[in-house]
Amino acid sequence: MLKKILLVLTLILSVGLTFTQPSNAGFFKKHKKAEKKAAPQAVKEEKSAVVVEIYASWCPGCKNIEPTIDLLLKDHAEVEFVKLDVSTPSKAKESAKKADELKILEFFNANKSKTATVAVFVPSTTEVVSVFQNNSDIEDYENALKQAKEKEQALKEAKT
Repeated sequence: MLKKILLVLTLILSVGLTFTQPSNAGFFKKHKKAEKKAAPQAVKEEKSAVVVEIYASWCPGCKNIEPTIDLLLKDHAEVEFVKLDVSTPSKAKESAKKADELKILEFFNANKSKTATVAVFVPSTTEVVSVFQNNSDIEDYENALKQAKEKEQALKEAKT
């Protein structure tokens, strides 16, 4: 009887210790994602385009497009990436302030309930070039970025 109790206690302790230590299995590891936090300020004119994502931590669509956004972020240093988080009411309020500072509050208010929405803007005019909903096709984003860059370049050339 004592042996059975010791065996059960040993099993419980070994299982308990296993769950308290981090796993080395790759699918349990939490990967750090490349995320660029934009300072809450007006859209910078030196940027060639602005990509704005309406994001929520609980949104499956946001998780679906995350790898695509991460690739764009890595490949386009000349582009401003802004994540407007609406996961909670307090985060949505902060995002509304950021959107107002970026002069895109109208876009934010129209889309804050549509998570996984991504828009590409021309920086100097905040003109919307394209809006995507749960779209993970990188070519669509690349085409929109190209259009925004061309419009921004044309505006700069017109000033000079």
